[in-house]
Amino acid sequence: MSFDGKGVPVIKRELMELKARLGKGEKRQKKKEALVGISYTVDKKDRSAEDVAKNLIYPDKTQNKPEQNKVKAQNIRRLASLERKKEDVVDEIIRDAQVRDPEYRRQWVVLLDGALYLWTLVDGHLKGIEYVGILDIIHVVEYLWLAGNALHGKNETKQTNHWVYKHLLAILEGRVGRVIGGLKQIITKRTLNKSQLQSIKDVIRYFKNHRPWMKYDEYLKAGYPIGTGVVESSCGHTVKKRMEGSGRRWSIEGDESTLLLRSVYTSGD
Repeated sequence: MSFDGKGVPVIKRELMELKARLGKGEKRQKKKEALVGISYTVDKKDRSAEDVAKNLIYPDKTQNKPEQNKVKAQNIRRLASLERKKEDVVDEIIRDAQVRDPEYRRQWVVLLDGALYLWTLVDGHLKGIEYVGILDIIHVVEYLWLAGNALHGKNETKQTNHWVYKHLLAILEGRVGRVIGGLKQIITKRTLNKSQLQSIKDVIRYFKNHRPWMKYDEYLKAGYPIGTGVVESSCGHTVKKRMEGSGRRWSIEGDESTLLLRSVYTSGD
């Protein structure tokens, strides 16, 4: 299972009703977030930490190589809703997973991005069900680039690429604690400007907050997916493809009707 938010352009009148008074420094939003949830089945896939790290940091060196043990998400059930409570979307996706595996014989995996409220929400609705939670690896890479660029420059030099690759490989091999410790040492041992210091602190905080879902050595060994590409793709063709476009603005009611129809259609029903 996987969940993600996607903004939908809403007509001004209804946006004003949603938030009539702005706080100091706030800008008038043009979109309201819909929650997209998916349930699907996927075969296990064997790959090493080195394979994943090279593919993410040095894609040019791997793009011509045939992909081994390619697997594809099967029987994807999609639900996108702007009007329903997020709890209701999560519950419906869980019910679909229970239909697939009513006796809980298969391993349940939940893939999410860095939104901590979603982790709390999903965990609360999966009480009593054994599952493995996995943080999207692309978000991890983005934070490593934040640190690498702060330390070595933003021009993707060989030194920056190597730094990011080395630390990503360490995380994929299960050495998250060492990466966090190394970043803390950089703060104490190196002279950093204000911007560099803030970037390193942001990365440390992110890894510490999400460490329970960063056991990538275990995930790779078990053959689990480690990316949220399936739900991000669903956000694209279930929501964005229909809801966004030049001049398009939606009422909440019309938006919800269309999203539910898109959910049925893109689920193949």
